[in-house]
Amino acid sequence: MKNSLVFIIMILFLGNACTHKKEAASYKYDDFKTINPDFKLNSKAVIDGKLLEDFRCEEKVDGVENSIPLSWSKVPKGANSLAIVMYHYPKKDNKSEINSYVLLWGINPSVSEIPYKMANNPDWYMGPNKDGTAISYTSPCSRGPGEHEYTIALFALSETPNYFLNPILWMLI
Repeated sequence: MKNSLVFIIMILFLGNACTHKKEAASYKYDDFKTINPDFKLNSKAVIDGKLLEDFRCEEKVDGVENSIPLSWSKVPKGANSLAIVMYHYPKKDNKSEINSYVLLWGINPSVSEIPYKMANNPDWYMGPNKDGTAISYTSPCSRGPGEHEYTIALFALSETPNYFLNPILWMLI
């Protein structure tokens, strides 16, 4: 519940800070639309929409899991910072519960990639892991029956979110 509330607050905040036309503010937090079709997010870990096995259920090394590689291009003009979120609904038909695998913000728009294992970087902020027990990346590892869908969204923001989003405060919420 704690993760869901924090994640929804973050998405609502990001939705209001995105650089796009006013009508985009009416989008639901889980209904991401391509406002700028040239602004694209890619990953060598995802082929034909599927997360490769080598990047799922990664072992922790010194308490840290390896983040997937991400890259992007054509950041919209006017962006002063970027944010990335990867999430999954564990119950397909129920969006009241959400698992967040990575939450990054305050990324300089001149940055065009986060290499494999490098999400935890002092150059930007990181939110809590899926369980809310640490500020870290969580490797996707859903084990239940059926196919599991993960969403990775990249946001171009007109400003860097303020001090409220400091990772230390996340642990207190």
